[in-house]
Amino acid sequence: MMLLVLLVTSYRYEGPEVNMRLAKSEAKILRDHITEKAYNHDEVIRILTTRSKVQLNATLNHYNNEFGNAIDKDLESDPKDEFLGAVRAAIKCFTCPEKYFEEVLRSAINKQGTDEGALTRVVTTRAEVDMKQIKEEYYRRNSVPLDRAIISDTHGDYEDLLLALVGHEDA
Repeated sequence: MMLLVLLVTSYRYEGPEVNMRLAKSEAKILRDHITEKAYNHDEVIRILTTRSKVQLNATLNHYNNEFGNAIDKDLESDPKDEFLGAVRAAIKCFTCPEKYFEEVLRSAINKQGTDEGALTRVVTTRAEVDMKQIKEEYYRRNSVPLDRAIISDTHGDYEDLLLALVGHEDA
C-alpha cells in the first residue's frame, strides 16, 4: 500500500534530461536489493517513486544491459507477495503501459464472470490516452480484437458504453 501511495503522491520531475551516471548507479542499487530479495527496501521505493519516466527507463535499460536480464525477470513472481506484485506492476506501467493494461483487460474478461470494476477502470481511464496501443497489444496477445471480446462478455448499455470508449465503429 505504501508503494502505491508514494507512486501517486510524490513529486516526479518529468523533463527530458537523463543522467546516465545516475542510471548506472541506481541500476546497481536495484540489482543489489533484488538479489537480496529486499524488494521493499527504502532505496528501491525511492528510485521507483521519485525518478522521471525517462530517467527510470534509462536505469532499467542499463539494468538489462549490465546484468543480462530485464528487471521484471529478476523480480521472481511469488503470488503470495502482494508488495512484489505491486513493484512488478509499477515497473510494467512505467516501461510498457499498454502491456500492463492488456493484462488487466485480459484478466477482467477471461475469468469466470466479468470483473466489471477492472474492465471499466481501464477503459474509462485510458480511452483518451493510449487505448489504440492497448487495443493493438490486446489483439497481438489474444488474436481477438478488444471490441469483440467486450461484445462477447458484456451486454446492454454497459456494452455500448465500453464500445464507444474503445472506439468501436458501430458504437
